[in-house]
Amino acid sequence: MPEFIAKPASLKELWKQLPSLPASRRYLAGGTDLVTADNAGAETSECWVDIGDLPELNGVRETSSAVFIGSAVKVSELERSAPVRKWCPVLLAAVPHFASPSLRNMATLGGNAANASPCADGVCALVAEDACVSLALGGKRRRLPLKDLFSGPKRTALKKDELILGFEVPKRPHTGAYLKLGPRARFGISKAAVALAAELSGRRLTRAAVALGSVAPVPLYAARTSEWLAGRTLSAETAAAAASLVMSEVSPITDARSEAAYRREMCGVLLSRALESLAA
Repeated sequence: MPEFIAKPASLKELWKQLPSLPASRRYLAGGTDLVTADNAGAETSECWVDIGDLPELNGVRETSSAVFIGSAVKVSELERSAPVRKWCPVLLAAVPHFASPSLRNMATLGGNAANASPCADGVCALVAEDACVSLALGGKRRRLPLKDLFSGPKRTALKKDELILGFEVPKRPHTGAYLKLGPRARFGISKAAVALAAELSGRRLTRAAVALGSVAPVPLYAARTSEWLAGRTLSAETAAAAASLVMSEVSPITDARSEAAYRREMCGVLLSRALESLAA
């Protein structure tokens, strides 16, 4: 544990406190990643800044064009949110695959993104949902596509002390699927995961977005496959061709969880199954 834990009551108070806090500091929301690292002896910062209860980072709200999900919203809260249930089908489908029920009561989407793991279920789903991330540092704010936040495993475009305020998901009629292959049916880190968001006109895909987890250095937006799917009709032939194409976009590695060749093959299988589920 660090020597000091700060718990500001608001963003304004946080910005005022920063100059007096130790330079070696980390931000804590749900703590599922940070506490695990600390228990393993891999966390050496002098100060943790608890931002989990900041009002600016909590809540789900709608605007005329988007659903805004605060970065400190617990993953378990998403299933109970009416806007998420109505407008975020891929994210909703990913929730049951996110760790265990007890961890979902602690984990946050902001932490899932800031940790920058290639296997992050929430991030993978949000990338397919075409989400943007809202960031704040001092009095300055900026917004960028979530897929552009990541620069490598455990690396992001976040500046020092820049916080993730939340995620904006555009409100658009669409459907989707989230399929994950892990060491067991539930509660495991993925070997491969596929998120699919689709706008349909009958059986015709007017727009599609495919994202993948655990098969690239970052949560991957499959741009070529997504573009190719737009305008196609749902069919066995479309699913097979898309599966072949998506396998060319991934760059998996072999590690303790799986082999690269198997992961690549399973990306095609999972995408094919996701497309078939839309046609059912």
